[in-house]
Amino acid sequence: MQVQAPVSLVIFGLSNILSDLFDCAIECGLALGKVVIDQPEAPGARDRTLEQRLDALQGIVARPVVESLDDFTPAPGERYLLGPTTPMRAGLAARLRDRFGLSFTTLVHPSAHVSRLARLGEGVFIGANSVVGAGAVLGDHVFVNRGVTIGHDTRIGSFSRVQPGCNLGGLSRIGERVTLGIGSILVERLDIGDDAFVCAGSLVTADVPAGTRYFTRRGRAA
Repeated sequence: MQVQAPVSLVIFGLSNILSDLFDCAIECGLALGKVVIDQPEAPGARDRTLEQRLDALQGIVARPVVESLDDFTPAPGERYLLGPTTPMRAGLAARLRDRFGLSFTTLVHPSAHVSRLARLGEGVFIGANSVVGAGAVLGDHVFVNRGVTIGHDTRIGSFSRVQPGCNLGGLSRIGERVTLGIGSILVERLDIGDDAFVCAGSLVTADVPAGTRYFTRRGRAA
C-alpha cells in the first residue's frame, strides 16, 4: 500500500506572523513546503528573522525550502497562502494570480470553531481558539488572529485583518482592507468603512467612516 505524501503548504512573503502560520500548518497535518520571498527581508530591532523562525522548527518538522519569487514554479500537491497580514498584501495576491494563475487555500487552526453556517473566502486564515459565528461571511484573504470572536451574520471584507483578542458583535459590516487592533471590542450592528483602522483596545460603539483611525480615548473617529 502506497503512503500518500502530505499536502505541501507554500507561503508567499514574510511577516511576524510566519511562526503562527507554521504552527497552524503543522497542526493541520500539512508539510511546510516553501517560503517564497517576494522582497528583501528588513527586520526591525525587535523582530525575529526568517532564519530564527526556521531554526525553531528543528526537531519538530523539516524546514521549508526558501526561494525567491523569481525562482518559483508551481508544482502538484501544493497549497498556497499569503504570509503578510497588512492590507497591502492585496497587491501580492494580484501578482501571483496574474503570473501563475494561483488560487489560495484557507487555513483554520484545529482549535478554532467555524460554524458550518459561516462562509470563508479564498486565502482566509483563522488562528487558534478563534470562533466564527453562524451566518458570518469572510471575504478573500481575511486574516483572523488568535482568540478572536466574530458574531453571527457579521461580514468582513477582503484583505481585512482582525488582531488577537478582538470581539466582534453580530450583524456588523466590516469593509475591505480594515485593521481591527489587538483587543478591540465592537458592539453589534456596526458599519466599519473600507481602509479604516481601529486602534488596539478600542471599544467601538458607533459606525467608523472609511479611511479613518478610531481611538477609543477620544470617543470618536479621528
